[in-house]
Amino acid sequence: MRNVVDSNGTESEIDLRSYLNRILARWWVVAIFVVLAIIGSFTIQRTQNKNLTRAVATVYLGQPISPNGSLVPNPLSSNPLFANALAHQAAYQDPAARKAGLEATALAGKVSVELISTAVGVKGTAVPLAQVIVQGPFTAAQSAAAANALAEAIVAESNTYTDAKKVEAIAARDRLRARLDQLAQSGTETQARLDALEKAALSPAERSSLTTPLIAMLQFDSNTEAILTDKLPDLETQVDYIENVESASVITPARGSKVAPTSKQFSLFIALVLGFLVGILAAILSTVFWPVRNELEAETTATP
Repeated sequence: MRNVVDSNGTESEIDLRSYLNRILARWWVVAIFVVLAIIGSFTIQRTQNKNLTRAVATVYLGQPISPNGSLVPNPLSSNPLFANALAHQAAYQDPAARKAGLEATALAGKVSVELISTAVGVKGTAVPLAQVIVQGPFTAAQSAAAANALAEAIVAESNTYTDAKKVEAIAARDRLRARLDQLAQSGTETQARLDALEKAALSPAERSSLTTPLIAMLQFDSNTEAILTDKLPDLETQVDYIENVESASVITPARGSKVAPTSKQFSLFIALVLGFLVGILAAILSTVFWPVRNELEAETTATP
């Protein structure tokens, strides 16, 4: 019990024990709500996440380089928002769903893209790594197939510039290799002709007049081959750099797995607390609409 001062300056007594008495009088109301909360918790645990799976594919979004060797400023393809926008479009979700054996619209609301890296990459820029996540009531294989299909679609769109650049670099490399093969073949043929002339019965003047242009040709082909051979590693390195650094790629393919359910102990604890609190409130309110008879009233009623 405690005393408080009312608005008129007089003290009024508030009996806090009356609320406790109401709760104790209707203890069975509290017990009912606690039991219902426990039953509800176990029911939810049995049905929660029963068929829910999750698959995550890790994607490198690429770092395109301009022809002069500098980083392309703020490339759209390397922005995780670009990947996120693609992953949420039906034009990309529907084909991915069909590849996973799902209905065309099954991935709606089941896909997300998250930036996962703040590491520093080429020339101090942040490495654009992202996760393509599919989570829904699918099998583990379906979730993985859908996530991988979306990741591959994002990579393909991100590599529009680098793919064109790689095609040109590969073509230049292949032309250089073909030219080196021609020079090697020409040098072999020229050397064979010189060897034949050395064995032929010719006068010194005739041999000199025939071998001099061949020797000059052999020397020219050898010098040209040496120059082009020095250029070949640069082109091969450029192709490798485009493929492994500039171009987007799927770093870790997705693997589906069941979503871990919420801890049973934690869920039961929450259910007990909520059931107890709601039960107390219900017990107090029930005494308002269904008053509790005190012992004096009960005795008076029982006396004839």
